[in-house]
Amino acid sequence: MSTLFIYTIFLLGHLSVYFYFKNNLSLSSNVLEYNNKSNPQLTIVETNHSQKVTNSIANNKKMLLQKNLRQLEFINEFEMYLDEKSLNNFSIEFLQEFEQIKIEAQLSTLKATSQLNNVVKMAA
Repeated sequence: MSTLFIYTIFLLGHLSVYFYFKNNLSLSSNVLEYNNKSNPQLTIVETNHSQKVTNSIANNKKMLLQKNLRQLEFINEFEMYLDEKSLNNFSIEFLQEFEQIKIEAQLSTLKATSQLNNVVKMAA
């Protein structure tokens, strides 16, 4: 039971970091859109600032992708641990919840990857 509690805390930590960066990224993009609409003639300082913000967003996306990949690696290690043990020892609800967490982690990793690919496509 204590391991389940530890894994739950670990998952909540990852989710809180994910939602923090998700909200931070959406706020940054909204500020950029507002600045571009309100003043179409940007000065050099504002342009440099927007480039720094864009680079910061890209770095945050890379960090988010790394965290998602670490979470998938952890899930993989845990699956290998479960394979060594008898699955009859674990409840069906736990296994279903674990499978749902695995799917969500895979989807968030794919989403972060596609966001990074879109940045590369736009740069090209």
